[in-house]
Amino acid sequence: MRRLVLLIIISLSTLSSFAGGKDKETRKVLDATASHIQKAGGLEIRFTATTLSGKTVEGSTSGQMDIMGKRFYMTTPEMQTWFDGKLQWSMQTGDDEVNMTEPTGTELQAVNPYAFLNIYKRGFNYKMKQGTLSNGQQGYKVFMTADNAKQDIREMFLEIDNQYNPVRVSIRQGKKQWVRLVINSFATGKHFAEQHFTFPKEKFPNAEIIDLR
Repeated sequence: MRRLVLLIIISLSTLSSFAGGKDKETRKVLDATASHIQKAGGLEIRFTATTLSGKTVEGSTSGQMDIMGKRFYMTTPEMQTWFDGKLQWSMQTGDDEVNMTEPTGTELQAVNPYAFLNIYKRGFNYKMKQGTLSNGQQGYKVFMTADNAKQDIREMFLEIDNQYNPVRVSIRQGKKQWVRLVINSFATGKHFAEQHFTFPKEKFPNAEIIDLR
């Protein structure tokens, strides 16, 4: 389940004929989605995430992610994660230990909730069709494939509504490992205090911080 939570962070981060290659109209939709989210201020996202091996469900969880710029706080029944733009703290539910790390530039790509917003700009082909999304709304379905089959992320499916809000993201890593992220609510314009993104030691006085830097 810890792996599932990490895959969620990757994600947050997603009918006419397909148009192939790096289609200009698809690029416009992806650019508009990235711009919309980046200008939206603080975000509060409620989600349900499922990991699959092929079509076999391996795990599922739900939770909330609060995002402000490069910082985020995510909570699920299994884990809480804080990232203040430099340091990251992860604590599994029921544990008295907190792992503190300082992600490198490469690692930040793997934990950046905005990863899916920028990944299309390099190393991917994409195509799109319009129609009814899985939540019944009208919008765009974008299919992305990696130029290099050895990339960590091989494929992505994004469902984006007509207001440029992502409503569903599916990512394939490896041959058949998928994570499917359904965004149940997407609230913009939220304000979060800076301490919201750092580990609150006062709330967990008995927790031992394991410095893994």
